[in-house]
Amino acid sequence: MIHYKVKARYAINLGTDDFQLKEVEEIFTNENPIEARREAYSHYESYLDVIEADAFEEISIMNQLLTPYVEYYNEKGEFPSNFPENLGVGLYFFSDDEELLSKGEDYFLMGWNDSAYDTEKNLELEKSIYDLNKWDTQNWVTTIKYYDLEKHTLSTIYIEDPKAVVFSEVLWTPSEFWSGSNPSAWFEDDDLDEDERAEYERVKNQLELQNGNIYEEGEVEIEKFKRKVDTQKEDNSLVSGIIKQGENRNLEFKSSLRYCLKTNEPKEYIEHSITKTISALANTEGGVLLIGVDDKGNILGLENDIKTFKSKSQDGFLKHFDNLIRDHFTEPIDAILNYGFEVVQSKLIFLVNIEKSNKPRFLITKKRGKEFYIRRAASTNGLDIEETAQYIIDKWYARD
Repeated sequence: MIHYKVKARYAINLGTDDFQLKEVEEIFTNENPIEARREAYSHYESYLDVIEADAFEEISIMNQLLTPYVEYYNEKGEFPSNFPENLGVGLYFFSDDEELLSKGEDYFLMGWNDSAYDTEKNLELEKSIYDLNKWDTQNWVTTIKYYDLEKHTLSTIYIEDPKAVVFSEVLWTPSEFWSGSNPSAWFEDDDLDEDERAEYERVKNQLELQNGNIYEEGEVEIEKFKRKVDTQKEDNSLVSGIIKQGENRNLEFKSSLRYCLKTNEPKEYIEHSITKTISALANTEGGVLLIGVDDKGNILGLENDIKTFKSKSQDGFLKHFDNLIRDHFTEPIDAILNYGFEVVQSKLIFLVNIEKSNKPRFLITKKRGKEFYIRRAASTNGLDIEETAQYIIDKWYARD
């Protein structure tokens, strides 16, 4: 059996040159390990709330943990001599069974502290233990993408080696592994010297020759993207049939994921309309959300959205969608979502199928806090606290 542990260590300024360290360690165990994991994750999030940091913004967490010391530094010009190590909050798993894991060793899963490392490998190890023992994951899984340096074979690290790109199914985590782990991100942050740049260009040119000049430092021009779409399936009759139905209680159209057609730039309220529609469909009877289709059923496509991403690619779109789902629900909703790209009238659209949820699904935003939405005839509606409470009772808890 494996168990889960939440550890938190943070500083409180006592108003003098002294600091009080808060240290907490809680262990969670259950005959079904996934239940222990859920409890531990909920507890982990509660400690993030205690230090007033968003669960998915590690910089914010770091600032909260180090604030007393930063204030001291600003005043004194140096950090105090008793500056502690391993400030942070994290979720770990461990086992007393040496046949499963090294006895007593904590394996870091998520969070922030000085000793956090090998997170991807630990997540893979955790999932392999579940698979080996045939433990029920309750579909609380996700797919992560990361760059495995051990598999990198190119002579320069600043170019992405396809052999080193890893997609791995693990138990659910809010962590994003790709943005800071791929070579294109490193290239932006490093100034190459003359020899390094020469090697970079040499390997780049070699890859272009091998792959028909498709390699472009992470950038895919919109015209190439449009030509790629044209080579895909010309029309999807099933999706076309869905669109002809028009919007209803179980079907919603959205022109874009985040691109505002009025201002020609990304807008947060557009993203919010996407997440609240998903929440509403889940809280009602389930349904389908089509992105890239206006409210009259006209196919607009995703070109405007895609050009707002650095990579100007479908991957950039998917990554941003995943981040929206990860960051704006109070708990994972991945198990009731299925989504992917479709081609209709030679244009790319995005289809999200939302299953009917067996429990309430709340949105959370920094500005608005928690929100609850439902679908009515053909619109998404937010409920106030009293309406939400009554709806939840009537839908999920009322008994005949």
